Amino acid sequence: MITLPNECYYLIFNNFQHDYKNLFSCSLVNRQWYRIIIPILWNEPKEHHFKDIKFIRTSLLTLNAEEQALLNPFNITLTSHQKPLFEYTSYVTFVSKDYLDYGVKSWLHYQGYETEYKLANAVTCSLIVMFLRASKNLKYLSLNELICDKIIFEKLYENTTVTSMHLYLYNSDFKPKATDALVNLFYKNSTLTSLNLSSNQLGPEGIKPLLNALDKNNVLNSLNLSSNQLGLEGIKTLLNALNKNNVLNSLNLYNNQIKTEGGMVLAKFLSKNTTLISLDLSSNNLGSDGGKALADALCENTTLNSLDLNWNSIGTRGAKALADALCKNTTLTSLNLSVNKLESEGGKAIADALCKNKTLKDLNLYWCVLRSAGGKALANALCKNTTLKSLNLELNLLRTDGGKALAAALCKNTTLTSLNLRRNELEPEVGKALANALCKNTTMTSLYLGGDSVNRNNLGSEGGTKIA
Repeated sequence: MITLPNECYYLIFNNFQHDYKNLFSCSLVNRQWYRIIIPILWNEPKEHHFKDIKFIRTSLLTLNAEEQALLNPFNITLTSHQKPLFEYTSYVTFVSKDYLDYGVKSWLHYQGYETEYKLANAVTCSLIVMFLRASKNLKYLSLNELICDKIIFEKLYENTTVTSMHLYLYNSDFKPKATDALVNLFYKNSTLTSLNLSSNQLGPEGIKPLLNALDKNNVLNSLNLSSNQLGLEGIKTLLNALNKNNVLNSLNLYNNQIKTEGGMVLAKFLSKNTTLISLDLSSNNLGSDGGKALADALCENTTLNSLDLNWNSIGTRGAKALADALCKNTTLTSLNLSVNKLESEGGKAIADALCKNKTLKDLNLYWCVLRSAGGKALANALCKNTTLKSLNLELNLLRTDGGKALAAALCKNTTLTSLNLRRNELEPEVGKALANALCKNTTMTSLYLGGDSVNRNNLGSEGGTKIA
């Protein structure tokens, strides 16, 4: 057999990284292939791997004396198998506490132990401590209240590989303690760049210690605080901290009851901020006044690339203000205005802005009630715009006139690659027009035309056949 350099084998086998069965078969050919393939197989264990009893058993064989001692109070007897030939766990790149829990309980049941909470938690804790110690490639960690465990916190403090962490606190009694642990971690850890605290309902007071620590952290660049009931007071505390922080560039504030007044406070901050690149403000009931305030901020901001304003009751007035901002802003590349009832007039304003804007690449107008008039205005904009690549117009009552106008625009547009026209009550003649347009268009790679029993496209067999 011809022998290739290991680098070549790695490139070949890496192409099969998700074909576990065949990749494992290749690992059995010889020791050289085995040594190359095992790191690939263990690099990204999937959900079902963590739930596998064999995975848990192999991982437990890697525990050192300190980690095994965590199991002593529960009289857990680990099998005395010989240690694995490879330190398999050293290749793991992410660990999820929830997935581990399932696998641990399955292993305990298989071994004849009762799967009560404290016992399962002790085994899971010992495994997480082991991964923090043994894995040289561990990047992502998902935890719950276990972060309050002293030994896990100590290992997190010492760890120099984890860059992303998701913390979900099921038990409200642990929230203050967990927040304090995170604050200490902010001060001591020098590698954590991404933190997800979504759906913890911490509230403005619960989140305050963590936010106050942000001004002293110079590593974290991505923070997800969605669904935490921050409200106006929480937003003020956050922005006060961000005024002193110059590294955070991605912020998710989805569903935080910010409302109009909070939107105005955010807008004032955004007009001067020079670090944020991505901001998610979806589902916050900002209203048209909040939308207008943010539009004014976009006229001054020079760094934001992505803005999500989905489901904020922005309305026609807010849409017109944002359209004016798009004529002036030169950095925004992605804008989500879905579920905002912009109406035809709002759609026309956005369309006029697209004729002038030179930077926007992704625009989401899902369920904005644009109707045929809004669709025709956007079609006219597509004939002139040279930067937009993705446009979502699903569920907008575009009907025949709007659909035919968009089809005609596709004959002229040379940049759009993805167009969503699902659930727009399009008739067969629109299908024919789109088919003819696709024969001439050279850039479109994705066109969505499906629907459901209530809101559908009536392209018919003739229209559908033409497109096919």
